[in-house]
Amino acid sequence: MKKDNKKGNKQPYEKPSFAKKLEERSGRVMEILKKEYTFENWLLAILSPILLLYGIYIVYGQFGSVDLAAVLGNSGIGFVDFFFNTTLKRILTGSFLILIAVLVIVYLSIPFLRPSFKEMRKVSWPTILQLGTNSARVFSFLVFLMLVFALYGFIFDPIFEWLYSL
Repeated sequence: MKKDNKKGNKQPYEKPSFAKKLEERSGRVMEILKKEYTFENWLLAILSPILLLYGIYIVYGQFGSVDLAAVLGNSGIGFVDFFFNTTLKRILTGSFLILIAVLVIVYLSIPFLRPSFKEMRKVSWPTILQLGTNSARVFSFLVFLMLVFALYGFIFDPIFEWLYSL
């Protein structure tokens, strides 16, 4: 806030015009970046698992009974041969495709995971003593169930064997 010398009134600070224009531009850019494009997200959700599978096939060098290493490395197309003519290049190309697919899947899952992170901050976590006590209770209950079903097995097995022998 800027002070006026004559009356002592405070006047709001005004930004220069170039700063206003820059702020408007960045506001529009952020608006575009924050907008969700549902069609593109669905398309990415469909194509990223396919890209992941192709990457895995390329790394292994097999697609069913087809030897991809031999087919892609000797295709006669210089651009394709460059990426697949050696095992190292083939593995690096496939690993790059896998990395891109995983990054796209992570990007698509962020809007679903973000609210859960906020909720996880609100959770009151048990102390180590409570965790140990609850774990002991669960383990002892499982042992109890194991003994009950073992007892049922010892009791009912002879009965069923006798019934089947009739």
